[in-house]
Amino acid sequence: MNPQLDDVVRRLAPPVGPGLTPGARETMYKIMEEEPAPAPALPARRRRRALLALPAALGALAASLAVVVTLGPASASALDVKDEGGYFVIEVKDMFAKPEEYQQQLRDAGLDIKLRLLPSTPSSVGSVAPSTVEPDGIEVIDRQEGCETAGGCPISIKVRRDFKGSAELVLGREARPGEEYQIITGFDVPGEPMHCAPYYNRPVSEVRALLKDRGVDIQVFDVLGPAFWTKDGKETEPVTKASVPESMHVVGGYLTMAGKAAVQVSDSDLPADLVRTMKEKTGCP
Repeated sequence: MNPQLDDVVRRLAPPVGPGLTPGARETMYKIMEEEPAPAPALPARRRRRALLALPAALGALAASLAVVVTLGPASASALDVKDEGGYFVIEVKDMFAKPEEYQQQLRDAGLDIKLRLLPSTPSSVGSVAPSTVEPDGIEVIDRQEGCETAGGCPISIKVRRDFKGSAELVLGREARPGEEYQIITGFDVPGEPMHCAPYYNRPVSEVRALLKDRGVDIQVFDVLGPAFWTKDGKETEPVTKASVPESMHVVGGYLTMAGKAAVQVSDSDLPADLVRTMKEKTGCP
């Protein structure tokens, strides 16, 4: 890929929203350098920092006879920990338990692992957040691998039986009704409502209808100036507004909660080669 074009793509995914501290801004730009999928930051009025989700979880669950690890009764409902073929296979039974409950149960199994679950967009449920570094010996189990559960696939990890280190894992979970996402992705990545939808450079009025057909309403707009597409516009920050002219051009977006989206708009079109690059990154023609 053209290095200059690649730099523009990273600035599009995600741009740093207003209200971030310098430290948070530095973290977000570091994420931009590592993660190709579009994932804009939440507007300033939503104060909790969002995390960019990886496109897919890692690993696969091997079939074998399971031996249940004996755990303390106080936290037994939070996790299901099994010893299977050289691994601890850990399934999250209570997605809304306190992190201390997870940690206590993992400590009972001899593991120094801190686990947190945050509300995430649909495509990132069960995936590890980018702020988390998976140590050697720990993998997130692919939720789609052999999953036939009517109520949804479990969120699980597996830890090598001889793992002796420490780790902190942040995983995406389903959001409660009305709960804002804290792990986000672009609304056009696989598994999200606008995947492969023809929205680039279309007016707000058309994209509003596309979203409505998919059960999504526009909550806010992130207005991006023309300088944002240029090399000199790297530090340009979007301006969040409740409404914009219906004629403005849509250049991106993301879900803020179930059924609600923030839409990125500009007075200028994205260049055609940039649009092609963005589509390629999401597997769209």
